[in-house]
Amino acid sequence: MVKLTTDVIERKCSQILTTKSLSKTMKKEELQKLTHLHMNDMFISSIGNLDVCKSLKVLYLQNNNISKMKNLHVACNLTHLYLQHNAIIKMENLESLENLQKLYLGHNNIVVVEGLENLRQLRELHIESQRMPPGESLCFEPRSALTLSMCLRILDISDNKMTSLGDLAGFHELNTLEAGHNLIASMDDLSATVSTLTSLKDLTLRDNPVVRSYRYRENLIANSTSLVNLDGKIVTDTCRSFLRRFKMEKHNRRTRRTTKTPLGDDITNSLNLPPAFKRSISRAIFQHPGPQLSVKITPGSMEINQLQVFPSWKSASGITSVRDNHVTPRPFWSNVSKNKETRLTRSLVNNKAIALPPL
Repeated sequence: MVKLTTDVIERKCSQILTTKSLSKTMKKEELQKLTHLHMNDMFISSIGNLDVCKSLKVLYLQNNNISKMKNLHVACNLTHLYLQHNAIIKMENLESLENLQKLYLGHNNIVVVEGLENLRQLRELHIESQRMPPGESLCFEPRSALTLSMCLRILDISDNKMTSLGDLAGFHELNTLEAGHNLIASMDDLSATVSTLTSLKDLTLRDNPVVRSYRYRENLIANSTSLVNLDGKIVTDTCRSFLRRFKMEKHNRRTRRTTKTPLGDDITNSLNLPPAFKRSISRAIFQHPGPQLSVKITPGSMEINQLQVFPSWKSASGITSVRDNHVTPRPFWSNVSKNKETRLTRSLVNNKAIALPPL
């Protein structure tokens, strides 16, 4: 394994110069003016002292065996740092890189995005395809997320076993988001997060369970005011405007349906009558619905006064008939006095008198 030191850098730069001219060699004082350093694919396992490389702006360390981020505080002028395809477990020792604009950390062993509180100039973060323990997924530390929400424009978090994008809510500067090959399944959670990404134009969510949801594309477009490209397909302004109007109309209908209308208003509104007449009918139906009880409570005793209690119709004097366990009123004409005299009529056949039953 190789440790990145000033001597290693000097030898590497000398080899590069030798390929161009056999007479040229790298001197240590020239390392102070070095702005780009290519140390990729060199089996480097750790980063040593880089005091001599104070002018570095771009550092290539991809495809090595680096497990810890350290000794980068000297290169405070760095704008691009390439550390993908290493064995990094934790993001640390980045506080001094206040000028860093692009950070590449894909294909490492990182679980938490952290240590970025001071990187207010960071524009791109590539942290895709992390090798994580079973059951773990990539997440964002709140302080780092707050800083990134104010500056980050391009973010690649694909293939990280993420189940939600809630940590990205409020990333107002985010322009491009790569989040494919994850485990995002909730359409409501995704729509709520996308609605807060006010600058988002390019979104990729391929190979997530959520893409199989009903009207997945329509929901995302309706919840975004800036989306131009979704999973590689163009989103037109006409389509976005139509879906947003459709969403608003659907919301309004749902609101009207759930709004409770008083029963009196519901009945009177169904009648094609003048407003004053409707109010009269409503009062007539619902102002005195029936008997009421007034309860008067005094210390040590309770009195119940019964007001407006009307007798039941079943107790009326004319109710005498019971049939199939139901009380039925007797016809009013049954109170008419009956003439018990027997009427006689003669048969037209044999002139015999026939007695008829009384009425």
